[in-house]
Amino acid sequence: MANTLTIVCSNKPRNGKTLLARMIADRLSLTGADSFRIFDTDFPEGGLAGYFPESSEIVDLAKTQGQVRIFDTILAETGVDYIIDLQSDLLDAFFRIFSDIGFEHAAREAGLNLSVYFILDRAMTTMQSARRIGEMLHESDFVLVRNEAVGNVLTLPEAARIRAQIKNARDLSMPALSIEAANFIEKPEFTFAGFVARNGEGAPLEMRIELWNFLEAVYNQRGRAAEGAVLL
Repeated sequence: MANTLTIVCSNKPRNGKTLLARMIADRLSLTGADSFRIFDTDFPEGGLAGYFPESSEIVDLAKTQGQVRIFDTILAETGVDYIIDLQSDLLDAFFRIFSDIGFEHAAREAGLNLSVYFILDRAMTTMQSARRIGEMLHESDFVLVRNEAVGNVLTLPEAARIRAQIKNARDLSMPALSIEAANFIEKPEFTFAGFVARNGEGAPLEMRIELWNFLEAVYNQRGRAAEGAVLL
């Protein structure tokens, strides 16, 4: 099976982007991936890197050195699954470089199946950003993610109209978690891989059920994706 490159992005912060990136990374570990590497662009804090310190590198993508580090490493060091957790304020700059250097095709030539997850925000501007990113992609799996904890912008007629124009995209829905469950999974010691491996042991019964339902809802949707998908 080809290795994967997954980019998780959005035009707005604090809408579940890092949560989804965590789930993807944990799923890679559960499926027996020999190795995966995370580029966390939340410089210098590195929110995602805190959960996967041994697999993560925090990169300052605002600097040329950081840009070169990401793009060159991915194309040069094959045989690894990559995840990029892209900060919202870097979205346009990243994909401008992505397009200018022909990175999408180069990644495919390097044997990487590329997926871009774009998490929708509640405002109309999110659909405009999603359409702009979608127009740059020709060989990639483009997934529009609706986080129910944030809201559903697609209930707005204009947003639904723009969504219909993005022909190459699929949709993924993330159920909303209770406050208790959201706080539980934010603990530094919590991993979805560990939760699954221990069959939920350590979590209260109601929370265990809620988290299982959450994981199944997301993973099963992704499982219907094209060959080479990351989650299932």
